[in-house]
This record gives sequence, C-alpha cells and structure tokens, in this order.
Amino acid sequence: MVLGITGISGTGKHTAADFFKQKGWMILDGDRIAHYLYRPYTYVWKAIHKRFGDEILNKDDKFNTAALRKIVFSNHDALDDLNKIVHPAIIHYLKDEIYHRRQSKNIVVVAALWEELKLPEICDKILCISADNKISFQRIQKRDGVPKEEYESYTSRQATCPIAAFSIENNGDFKEFYEKLNALTL
Repeated sequence: MVLGITGISGTGKHTAADFFKQKGWMILDGDRIAHYLYRPYTYVWKAIHKRFGDEILNKDDKFNTAALRKIVFSNHDALDDLNKIVHPAIIHYLKDEIYHRRQSKNIVVVAALWEELKLPEICDKILCISADNKISFQRIQKRDGVPKEEYESYTSRQATCPIAAFSIENNGDFKEFYEKLNALTL
C-alpha cells in the first residue's frame, strides 16, 4: 500500500510518518526529497541557481535556504517559478521509488502540497492531518522559529485535502495522536 500523508505545516505529518516507520513502512518525504534534489550541480540545482542567482548560494555552493525562503515567500511569482522547477523532479523521484519498492514494502509519502505533488495519482489512500491554527503555529515556531507572517505566507499555499480517505485532528499530545493513528483501518 502507498499511503499519502498531508496537512498544513505543524499538524504532525512527520510524527505520523515516524509512527508508520516504527511499523516497518518506508517513508518518502517530499521536503527531504527536495533537499536531496538541491545538491550542488544537479539539474534541479542548476535550474534554481539560474532563476534566482548567486544571492541564494553559500560559499560551498549549497543553497542558503533562509535566503531562498525569504525570496519565494515574499513573492508568489518566485514561489511559482521554484515549484515549476522542483515539483516535477519530486514527482518523478516519488514515482520511481514507489515503482521499485511497492512490491516489498508499504510506503508513506509525506507532503504538504498534496495536489501539486499529485498524491491522489500516486497513493492508494490519503490521510489528512489537521490541527487548530494556534497549535500548528506554536509547533512550527518551536521547531523553526519562523515569524507568524512567514508561517501564514507558506501555509496559505497549503490546502486541506478534500479527497482524503482518512482524517485525523491532532490537537493533543503524542499518546493521543498515536492512538488515533493506531485506530486507522488501512
């Protein structure tokens, strides 16, 4: 089975992925795949560098993600350009991994941008995780230290998945969340 896990930032997607990983599922994380594709001198790196210039590079030619994030979350056209470069590469990577591993493992695909990464096409079922806005912001603030305006800017581009087979609200603690995950009938 291929299970897509989605929800806006701070709802617990990665905590849910860790739950499934403990049960032996393979995890494909859209964010981690993107960072893998950002390695210096890959075709994705070259395309991003060409579009955004040297100001997004550190001295070692790796992306300065804070600088890139500042550009794309203050300019929707820049974010669209970045997504046009990165999303097709992530989708290709996901499809390739699923094709090669599906027969031997259950797979979880974690992605906030479920529609852009075509989760309905590549996953058998989708789990949408939600949380109160205040709680999800507090989680992101604790994890990343981003200001509220930046959090609101990037979560405004993330949509709740209306076609999810399963939905879980994650406003409590780990134990409560794991109990809800454990109760899923996949």
